[in-house]
Amino acid sequence: MASGRKHSDNNEQKLQGKYDVIITGGGIVGSTLACAIGKNSLFSNLKILLLEGSSDKKFQLKSEYSNRVVALNQSTKSLLKSLEIWHHVEKMRLQPVRHMQVWDACSDALISFSSREILDDDVAYIVENDVLLEAVNIELKSSSVKNVDILYGAKVTGYELSKSGSQGNIVKMNNGDSYSCDLLCIRGEGFFAQLYTVMLAGLKKSQVH
Repeated sequence: MASGRKHSDNNEQKLQGKYDVIITGGGIVGSTLACAIGKNSLFSNLKILLLEGSSDKKFQLKSEYSNRVVALNQSTKSLLKSLEIWHHVEKMRLQPVRHMQVWDACSDALISFSSREILDDDVAYIVENDVLLEAVNIELKSSSVKNVDILYGAKVTGYELSKSGSQGNIVKMNNGDSYSCDLLCIRGEGFFAQLYTVMLAGLKKSQVH
């Protein structure tokens, strides 16, 4: 990763930087979102900060397959291709699904899907979570994404909404640091994934998923 794109922690209680977009959670969704914004020419003038709670660990592809996987359809494959992520997945490993059959629980009714019915393309793909995340991170940290900073070991403790509109929204960290942004995208992971808050130019929208 290019120097200057990864921030180190310190205990100074002060504003560390101002961004247009702050994304909390560097999992598959958060990292892909950061990559998508960073690669979009319409947003090339925006400064993006991705906050990830865990440390930056070097990825090693193990010989044993992980049981934590996702099933990706053709639409997701197209998205990942457009972001130049898919070829990183292919270089590691994936398992194509070429035939699927689903039965009804209370009868003999069933429905079948076959790759032969969709122009010889695969029905879906089974990809390990860590493989997909590594593929996203490879592209996110590449030279093609220049406006995204990543802060590892970042624990968010709270945030303050801008009241005047002239001052950005404030994201507070557990080490006393804070970051300011105009557009704030907060998303939790695990138990906190049910909370998703978006603030844009003083407009706040809350959804429970």
